[in-house]
Amino acid sequence: MRISRDPRSERGATLAEYVMAVAVGSLVVVAVCAFSLFTGRSFAAYNAYMDLDLSNRRALDQMTKDFRSVLALTNFTGNTLTLIDSDGQPLIYAYDPVNLLLTRTKQLKTTVLLKKCNWLQFSMNMRNMSNGTFMFFPTTNVFECKALSVDWACTRSFLGVETEDMPQTATVVIRNN
Repeated sequence: MRISRDPRSERGATLAEYVMAVAVGSLVVVAVCAFSLFTGRSFAAYNAYMDLDLSNRRALDQMTKDFRSVLALTNFTGNTLTLIDSDGQPLIYAYDPVNLLLTRTKQLKTTVLLKKCNWLQFSMNMRNMSNGTFMFFPTTNVFECKALSVDWACTRSFLGVETEDMPQTATVVIRNN
């Protein structure tokens, strides 16, 4: 018994079919590559913002802990605070606008709290609030200072691009004063 085959049914794919297959495959590869690139950049930006947020939070936690427990403020400028800590030792917070660093110095040990800090400003306040607002009355006398405010903004870079400034602000009441 012999099975006969039609020679037309044994033909291979045509050139048009190959071109269409390559075109569809290329579109799929381009879409996957674009999605991968977008995802990679998003994760890099997310990492930069998380690093910035963690740095801001650590600095604010340290400043809050220190400001609440100091005995007195002895010297004040817009970029530097000199405080007397609860153990009687001087505690210095200094912002360097050239190197964009906020440092904390206690007993000759200097710690960098903020890096790439584009601007930072300290301000002194009295403990009582302004009429009708939640703002403290400002003061220029270190003996009247019962609350310290700090405002700053930092950036981080990812893939060679600087992130936006993330402004932070806090006012801490000195408890032991």
